[in-house]
Amino acid sequence: MDNQKKRFTVPFMPVHITTEAALAMAFVGVLFILSGVLPKEMAEPADKLVTPIGLKPEWYYLWAYVILEQVPNKLMGIVIPGLMVLALFLVPWLERGKERHPAKRPIGVAVFTVMMIVVAILTYMGATLQIGG
Repeated sequence: MDNQKKRFTVPFMPVHITTEAALAMAFVGVLFILSGVLPKEMAEPADKLVTPIGLKPEWYYLWAYVILEQVPNKLMGIVIPGLMVLALFLVPWLERGKERHPAKRPIGVAVFTVMMIVVAILTYMGATLQIGG
């Protein structure tokens, strides 16, 4: 039985890797052909000395951007998001219990929940309010 199993297997090293490499090269070739047939139009070059009005970061940085824009001291606008992230890293050392179930880790669950609510509110503010400019 064990001998029959070995007879119907495909060896990884020469066969599988060669097949995967051929598929990857075919995929890259299709991408090259598509980029040649359907080129992307280039916009006018950016002016490095002029910042566009209403420029906002991507959605996953909006919470930090709102803090940076709303805090009068720009150093604190950089320190506050760092402290928020540091708090998430320190929670496992603050709650030293051996239990891993979230119901038995109230400090960790509370810190994470509060942090996610704050980040969600700040992201919403960044997406809806006219900031900067």
